[in-house]
Amino acid sequence: MKKVLSFFKSWEFFLICLLAVTCAIFELKDQANLAAGLAKKDVFNFVNIVRSLRPYLLYAFMTLGMMLILALGDMDISVGAIATLSVVMLAIVYRFFTQSGMNNMLAFVLSILACLVTGVLCGGVNGFLVTRFKELFPMIITLATQLFFRGFSYLLIGGETITFKDDTFALLKELNSLIDLGWVKLPVMIPIFLAFAAVFFVWLHLTSGGRKVFAIGTNPTTARYSGVQVDRIKMICYVIAGLMSAVTGIFFVGATSSSVKADIMDGYHMYAIAAAILGGFSTDGGKGSVIGAVLSLFIFGILKIGLGTLFGFPDSSVNLSVGVILILSVLIPNISQDIKNANRVRKQRAQTAMQKA
Repeated sequence: MKKVLSFFKSWEFFLICLLAVTCAIFELKDQANLAAGLAKKDVFNFVNIVRSLRPYLLYAFMTLGMMLILALGDMDISVGAIATLSVVMLAIVYRFFTQSGMNNMLAFVLSILACLVTGVLCGGVNGFLVTRFKELFPMIITLATQLFFRGFSYLLIGGETITFKDDTFALLKELNSLIDLGWVKLPVMIPIFLAFAAVFFVWLHLTSGGRKVFAIGTNPTTARYSGVQVDRIKMICYVIAGLMSAVTGIFFVGATSSSVKADIMDGYHMYAIAAAILGGFSTDGGKGSVIGAVLSLFIFGILKIGLGTLFGFPDSSVNLSVGVILILSVLIPNISQDIKNANRVRKQRAQTAMQKA
């Protein structure tokens, strides 16, 4: 019973309620448009929502990596630039090997490996700098590496747009295809993402390694004196964040007609940070929920679909609404905690007054 009651007080339950309220508002608007003759059929239904989620989940994998960094109490704003550099390396390697006469499929496999290795190496650079130069804030370090990674991408291809039209490279488009289940067309990306999220959930919430991550975020000094290898775990988390950025880049290329430029995915790190924070992860570290992060991603996607489709709002207005929700998600827990602290202080004063009387 206590577990049931604690769930209704949890942040995940709040996100479920927020998702339900958002869907209810959009459904009412959809029915109002039908009644007023502004639409010929309902557009906000489960089938359409699921099918339309693809472009709003491109930064989902990046969010999984960002969760780890926030759980540590750090901040990595270079993940978008890592994703860009990773796909630039993918394009360069594929073009080099195919022009050298290598089999397209083998060149494709090697280019994917190059993309993933680039993400791992970039994450490793961030991890090394953060653990080596502890006097610097991780945000400052990753700001510098962000500029370096994106600048290196421009150095490699400049303003060129690399596009591949062959059937082998077009396999990346399959990552953004739809699975026909009869009653609904499910984006391939969703089950893949949920499988990744399940792995992160098990590791973060059900293993000692995950508990160590949260322990470092709560108090790194105490964690270190408790025998936790803080620097090693931080390095692992930054490497995983870099790898997830590379995975994001692969999905992005598949969604953009196999085109690669040096300025792609600019600002994606902000979406990843926003989704992780709305999911319950804090910049102070030590807390968060994988389930909450997954729910927040679907909330953002549905919010953008509803505001854009039903209300006709431009992307700038949609981003504004996402920002408002993010601000409220940060303020509500802080206000709630302040109220609890005030009540506790009031009770302590009342008890002290009664003892003196």
